[in-house]
Amino acid sequence: MALSKPAPKGKEILLGLAKKKKTKKIRHGLAIGVMCFIALFYLIPLFWLFDASFRPKVEIFNVPPRILQGPPWETFRSYSLSSFQVAINRYQMHQGFFNSVLVTTGAIILSLLVCSLAAYAFALLKFPGRDFIFYCILATMMLPITTMLAPLFKVMQSYGLYNKHLALILLYSASGFGVFLLRQYYVRLPISLIEAAVVDGASKFRIWWWIVLPLGKPVLSALAIYQFRYVWNDFLIPLILLRSKNLHTLPIKLQVMDSITIAKDYDAMIATGFIAMLIPIIFFLFFQRHFLEGLSGSLKE
Repeated sequence: MALSKPAPKGKEILLGLAKKKKTKKIRHGLAIGVMCFIALFYLIPLFWLFDASFRPKVEIFNVPPRILQGPPWETFRSYSLSSFQVAINRYQMHQGFFNSVLVTTGAIILSLLVCSLAAYAFALLKFPGRDFIFYCILATMMLPITTMLAPLFKVMQSYGLYNKHLALILLYSASGFGVFLLRQYYVRLPISLIEAAVVDGASKFRIWWWIVLPLGKPVLSALAIYQFRYVWNDFLIPLILLRSKNLHTLPIKLQVMDSITIAKDYDAMIATGFIAMLIPIIFFLFFQRHFLEGLSGSLKE
């Protein structure tokens, strides 16, 4: 009869656990190192844009970059705001910036209200044709924006909104993706809270304002980030609907700078591009805490 193997001693078990823990830490450290390397690879163009936006025009395209040609305390001496001064004085970058802020802010606020009301109706209310209307809204996500430019232009012109920021704000406020995103979040809200509010005599609008909106902060933040990126970077629709130069947004100002073929002001372009890039990053960092939560799930009963 074969003898059974002796049970491992406590010391051997502890050594095995310590070895597994050490291996896990090494793998975790390697994974973080790889992700940091990838992040650095993507951040290099942003670092260059930041550095070049404060350099004089003659140093922008130096190879290697001016910041790598000597100690930092020496290379930083050439920093100045001349690029921003050219962008402001010659191309009215500040005006485009304020126009973009106005349109983007108005579009986000109105979009959150409109999409939240529509999603609340599709998720928690019952009325004839609800699913059919929802599918029609989803179908608009399949249409390229270029196919709708002519109808949108005619509609805005007929309502007297051509060459006005209000036209852009109204267009951006209707988002099929926003309705879909919020609706998928609202259907998973605790129904017991809605039923309790109905029993207490709360109206549908009051339920939306006091219950649905506060519980939907994560997904509203996610939609705000999505809409900010789309509205802030959009070039085609403002180009079609805005004729006056004093109404142009930042992307149009950038295109105007790039359209010059002789003695192009690259310093002004880089400074404007840096501002156009910096604002969305700040906005994302401000709402990032709720962003993943809004895309991943909802509250549980």
